[in-house]
This record gives sequence, structure tokens and C-alpha cells, in this order.
Amino acid sequence: MIKRIILSLLIIAGVSASGVTATKALLSDQATLTANTFSTGTVDLKISTSQALSGGTFVDQKVGFTDKVLPGQTISELLWLKNSSSDVDFAIAAQAASISGELNPADVTVAFTPMDDAGTTAVGSTVSHTLDVWVTSPTSLGTPNIIHGDKQRYKMEVTLASSVSSAGSIIFDFIFTGTQTP
Repeated sequence: MIKRIILSLLIIAGVSASGVTATKALLSDQATLTANTFSTGTVDLKISTSQALSGGTFVDQKVGFTDKVLPGQTISELLWLKNSSSDVDFAIAAQAASISGELNPADVTVAFTPMDDAGTTAVGSTVSHTLDVWVTSPTSLGTPNIIHGDKQRYKMEVTLASSVSSAGSIIFDFIFTGTQTP
């Protein structure tokens, strides 16, 4: 008799659990969002010293100027930076690297000014430092930023301090970095 009561209680508990589970199944549903994929933008900064608007070639590395500069004299070079990315806007920074030669980097000032396409009118503020400062860390070239698929012309001016009294030379590189802007 006790076995029948226990068996009856087990059957009642099983039916109750099935009823709760069946009811819960009837009152719930699921939806799935599948194939979630994202990718980063393509970053691609290029440089040119030729007339970029008339088909100049943009490359990853370009040889700059080689010229004589006398104490107190300034020479200029026009260059283009192009954001070859199709989907990333860049803020541009510059840093000097690989400085060698007999002249003191503190005696050489380098300035960058964003220019209009013709290279005749400034379209942003000039950023200027001596080479010894440029080499310590990347420095923002300020506005304008270069939007994807576009280019910006810069005037680079190199000035040798008028206090330099001995002959010598200096060789330096500039590394331009495009960093994604929001």
C-alpha cells in the first residue's frame, strides 16, 4: 500500500513537472542574430613631392631634397600626403628620425605648413621645431585632417641658424604618421 502511495506521488510529481515544462515552452521563444562580422578600416598613407594634381605618383617612401643651406637661410620643399584609405580619416603627425652629420640638430629648424592645392596659400597653422625637438616624439601637424581618399599639400621649410660658423652637413628623415580620427 505504501508502495502504491509513493508510486502515485511520483506519477503526480512527474505529470506536474511535465505540465510546468510544457507551459513554459509554450510561453517562451528565441530569435538569433547570426553572422556578426566587422573589420577595421584600411590604413594607407602615401607621399609625393611631384605635382600630385597632374598625376604625380604617391609612394610609401620618397627621397627629399638635397641642397646647400647657408647660415640664416631657409629653403622650402612642397610635398603631398595622401590618405589612400577608402574608409579612414587621418590626423597627421611628423617625427624626425635617423639624424646624422656634423651639424648640431639644435641649429636646424624645420617647419610644416598645410597649403592649398596650388601651394601658395596656407590653410592651417605652421608647426615648427628644431630637429632635436622633432626627434623626441611625433608632433601633430594640426588641421586640416586628411579625409579618406583625399590628399593634403604641405610646405616644409628648413632653416639653418645664423650662428652656425663651421662647414658641415646633416642628414635626417621625417616619418609621417596618419592616425585614425573619429
